[in-house]
Amino acid sequence: MFAGRFDHALDDKGRTMLPRRFRERMAATSDRSVWVTRALDGGMNHLEARPDTAFRAYQARISALPQTAMIKEIKRLTVGMAHEIEVDAAGRLLIPVSLRKDFGLTDRITFVGADENYFEIWNPDTLDGSIATTVADPAALLAHLAELGL
Repeated sequence: MFAGRFDHALDDKGRTMLPRRFRERMAATSDRSVWVTRALDGGMNHLEARPDTAFRAYQARISALPQTAMIKEIKRLTVGMAHEIEVDAAGRLLIPVSLRKDFGLTDRITFVGADENYFEIWNPDTLDGSIATTVADPAALLAHLAELGL
């Protein structure tokens, strides 16, 4: 499972170290690359990264849906705009210039585990702001969880 928050440096070339825990999770499925694309939630201000096998399964599920105009837009944003990034032997990712520019990724980067299939990549200041907004109303979070039976 991809879980936890990890703050890492991002060098001038756009390289960063994938968290050890995430590398171990990828090794379990023999994945050597991740597909990085714009996240659709949270104001679309961060990235989602899925190992190759999880990305292919996600793409297959989307393609199996009725191809409405909205699904085509979702495919365009999540599949059409995705970047495949190899994880090198040292466990590093090279974040493309376009993504670094669009998401304000300069010298720091934050990885956030999301579930079994993907993790998020954030500008740490943007993530902290998002968390502050979310935790400002804990009652709403608890009510939503209660609606879901959790």
